[in-house]
Amino acid sequence: MNSQELFIIPFKGLSVGTHLFEWTIDKGFFTAYEMSEIDHADINVQVTLIKHDQFLEIDFLLEGWAEVPCDRCLDPLSLDIKTEAKLYVKFGDASSGEEDPGDGHDVIILPPDEDKLNVAQYLYEYAHLGLPIKRVHPDDSSGKSMCNEDMISHLEKYLVKEKNNPDIDPRWNDLKNIFDN
Repeated sequence: MNSQELFIIPFKGLSVGTHLFEWTIDKGFFTAYEMSEIDHADINVQVTLIKHDQFLEIDFLLEGWAEVPCDRCLDPLSLDIKTEAKLYVKFGDASSGEEDPGDGHDVIILPPDEDKLNVAQYLYEYAHLGLPIKRVHPDDSSGKSMCNEDMISHLEKYLVKEKNNPDIDPRWNDLKNIFDN
């Protein structure tokens, strides 16, 4: 059995009401995706499915940690993840032009005869959306970066230093100071 099959919710046989599903996703889950930024992880997933007569409402809660490469030195960096998301599942013809609820939640439309939903792709996406945009090692108590020192020294060799260029229009120099005011 492929690890993605563990995340199939057979909703057809469920009664109207609230149903809870819990999983833990780790490195094995993310290796199934070719472009995953997450190398290692331990993320607890809680999926609350609320079955209504005409649609499904699915709440996702992902909590744990993930290891990704540092943006600056490329060494492993462990980050906490806590993500909440909501998914609405409607039934009908996908080309019917149903409206987005406008509240920022995802809506998918399944054929009326569908009886299960694989939420693995949504877990993958929500885990990645829970990562911060800037992923760098923090500074220690003295203000020194905790990034790999060898990599930082290599990067500093290629750092472009700002020069006073007399060919630049002096009006542009005034714009450099705009953030100081």
